[in-house]
Amino acid sequence: MNIKLTSLSDAKKAIENLNETTLSSQSEWSAYQIFVHCSKTIEYSMTGYPSLKPAIVRNTIGKLAINKFLKQGAMKHDLHADVLGSPAIENKGSFEEGVQILVASIEKFSSYKGELKSHLLFGKLSKEQYNRYFAIHIADHLSVF
Repeated sequence: MNIKLTSLSDAKKAIENLNETTLSSQSEWSAYQIFVHCSKTIEYSMTGYPSLKPAIVRNTIGKLAINKFLKQGAMKHDLHADVLGSPAIENKGSFEEGVQILVASIEKFSSYKGELKSHLLFGKLSKEQYNRYFAIHIADHLSVF
């Protein structure tokens, strides 16, 4: 599936319209694991990532990378690499449970009013930058279907 998402609102609609019976993952991860991974990245923006790259990396390479992704409106990354320092995602949930978890994280982020935490690679991002990045990140993961 090759889709372009520009916001978490777009992502939520796309995810809610997915149908498990028409999807076949070309990934080592199940749909549940993919959705939970995307959810974790959103949650960590509010709670803090378990591990951060060194400040010099976040302020140089990280800034260049996020600016490129946001300008392109797309990204390509290792679709099997989980968030650095986070617990592994067990394949113990259903497609529907994964969708519910991801949608709940999107809704939580959308209504979040607190200070956002630094991204593990990209450093400090505004809510709008995170919103666009998360949509691009989700779209890249949906490409395996």
